[in-house]
Amino acid sequence: MRRLDLSEIQETAFIRRGANFSFGQTAYPDGGEFRVTSGAYAALILLETGAMSTVIDRNRRELHAGECGIFINRTGRRSTYAPGSRVMWCETPLLKSALPARSDFLGDRVRASQRILTLFREGINCGLHSSPTLDTLRNALGEALFAAWRIEAGQDVIGHMPPSLIAAKSYIDQHYAEKPSLETLASVAGVTSPYLIDLFRRHQGTTPIRYLRNVRAQAALRLIRHTDMSLASIADITGYGSAFHLSREVRLMNGQSPRSIRQRGIHGQTSHTMGDATRRPDDQHLSLRPAFERIRPMVPPIPVIDIAALRHGSSAERKVVAAALGRACREAGFFYITGHGVAPEMMSRLFEASRIFFNQPASAKEKVAMSRLGKNRGYVGLGVERLDTTSLPDNKEAFNISPHNVDDADVWPDFPGWRDLMMAYFTTCLDIGAALHRGFARDLGVDENFFVDKFKNPMATLRLLRYPPSLSKRADQAPGAGAHTDYGNVTILAVNGVSGLQVRPRGSDWMDAPLIPGTFICNIGDCLMRWSNDVYVSTPHRVLRPEGERYSIAFFLDPDADAQVEPIVSQQGESAHYPPVSGYEYLQERLQATYGHQS
Repeated sequence: MRRLDLSEIQETAFIRRGANFSFGQTAYPDGGEFRVTSGAYAALILLETGAMSTVIDRNRRELHAGECGIFINRTGRRSTYAPGSRVMWCETPLLKSALPARSDFLGDRVRASQRILTLFREGINCGLHSSPTLDTLRNALGEALFAAWRIEAGQDVIGHMPPSLIAAKSYIDQHYAEKPSLETLASVAGVTSPYLIDLFRRHQGTTPIRYLRNVRAQAALRLIRHTDMSLASIADITGYGSAFHLSREVRLMNGQSPRSIRQRGIHGQTSHTMGDATRRPDDQHLSLRPAFERIRPMVPPIPVIDIAALRHGSSAERKVVAAALGRACREAGFFYITGHGVAPEMMSRLFEASRIFFNQPASAKEKVAMSRLGKNRGYVGLGVERLDTTSLPDNKEAFNISPHNVDDADVWPDFPGWRDLMMAYFTTCLDIGAALHRGFARDLGVDENFFVDKFKNPMATLRLLRYPPSLSKRADQAPGAGAHTDYGNVTILAVNGVSGLQVRPRGSDWMDAPLIPGTFICNIGDCLMRWSNDVYVSTPHRVLRPEGERYSIAFFLDPDADAQVEPIVSQQGESAHYPPVSGYEYLQERLQATYGHQS
């Protein structure tokens, strides 16, 4: 028996192009054994939970939860599973001449990436039925899956993807609705078009334009499943141009009409991420159980509000926007905003800067830790916060930026231009927050400038957040961010394209908040609810453990430390529900609840 080295993995074609692939998923609640006595085939095996010991051609290999490997079988295979094990597999006939006679395992086992998980699920979702279309799709997914494993096996040895590929992918993730050309992507990546195509094929198993097409389709499917937006609006937001072109693309990539997908997503018991619409019943062991069940989208949906008029519109235009904000704050407590004036290029630079910071060694991040710096600034490690005081600590890390950072050079990461970029965005968010408060004031029946003198030196915080991916599906694992309401007046959130945010309107259940390109998602906090005398509602929300790495950038706007938060009594016959309190006293009370578990 000999294990192939990396060069052989990268050069060897051990399966036939166009070969037949089969997918499956099996559970072993009490443990068990799987035995095959003959057959020359390659099996890519992913162990979701438990442990597996496999003997092939009298040689033993093991897999642990979250790992996958390719096993080559010639004379027989026997696998033993520990109790509670669950496995996904993809098999195909072996191209015998491609491998040395005594090879049974290609490379070291690797952790299952989001790419591998997605391809497995899509293959399993094809089911067991045979038709020309399904067979073609199943075989294409099988080829892509084996190629993805080779890529991951190589990455474990040679490091991360090339910077040029990362730049192109990041640009597509942020600008897919603009349908960037191959030439534009190559320019962003700093390489030629043919070289970029080669990079995508070697590292992603696809081409740049196919990757772009898939990203757009996934974004459209999320909106179809999780919102009541019209197809025309979704087509406009995602760059398809018309409902006809959107419907055609969805049918080609998903095999169903948008109407059918929406009926399953909105009116069924649960709605799932892309690829789950054809999922088979649980008793056939072909589904992954999510840590939190996905619930029907919000009814009424979270509104999308253009706030441009609050920044430079007429009094009549500002009145219309203020009324829309008021409705959102009374009902959902959440709303999306457009017309904010923030260029997509700035957001791309911010997310790239965030990745650079969080990808540092732990020792570098600890040099700027909040535990050392104080004043609600600096790095916060995994498990430090617990937003839901009845749950496990949050599985996220963060970097806090506040006005206190400005004068101290040692509280900033030592990256050229990093500080200036963050403070420029901080100032931009202050301007957006001021515009929103003009709308809140007008809706609550006070002067439009009511909040101006209470936000002269606000206790604002800009937070860069990273949520590590989770391969475990256990319901008792730590959340990305536990269920909570925000402390302050308003939160302005940007997300890098990986969903996970759920909200729970009063009197309802948890619902997904879909990503809408070009928008920020905003919500009011407990302080503004108190200030409005409970006219506005601060809505509980949480972040699920993402299956892929998730980055977000949140701006939390609290009033000045000495501002008096005294309820605005806007309804006749009402009295104040709360006594006055200073902004500082209120914030300290809430911070103690979040970090107090450490003492």
